[in-house]
Amino acid sequence: MNGRLPAYKKSFFLSPERQDGLQLQIFHQDGIVYSPLLVDNRFEGYAEVLHGGMIFGILDVIIWYAIVMKTRKLSMTRKVEMEFYKPVMCSNLYVAKGEMLRLEEKDIYSTAWVEDEAGEVYARMNAVFREGKGLAVDAFVDRFDFSATTPEIRDYFLSLAETV
Repeated sequence: MNGRLPAYKKSFFLSPERQDGLQLQIFHQDGIVYSPLLVDNRFEGYAEVLHGGMIFGILDVIIWYAIVMKTRKLSMTRKVEMEFYKPVMCSNLYVAKGEMLRLEEKDIYSTAWVEDEAGEVYARMNAVFREGKGLAVDAFVDRFDFSATTPEIRDYFLSLAETV
């Protein structure tokens, strides 16, 4: 199932309603979750360099969606290894991408990265997530904005509440 994924309505990273946020658009294509990444200097650390904490948060969100798309499970970050190879510059176009790698008992191993148009990687996150137990999944799913998704993707996310 390919296409645009729903935005969590209150998300700093995704919500189209949050003027203080990034308003990223997240997509799924052939097992990869990705988002075009063009961030202005409101979120810089050093002059014209995107703050590393912002990159961390973006990649964490990408991984969360990659896990949902592969496992139908809501998960939480357990452990992260983050590497920055080159500065991600504000107002330059990049793509944030991620995928779930494998499931080992309760641990969900995943990776995400930021690359430029030529495919050069600027930052990478390797992470272990765990399924979130005891979550009110139906209330969580109710907070998604499906206005830009296909009916198939909307139905997929709405069905998450039924799998608990």
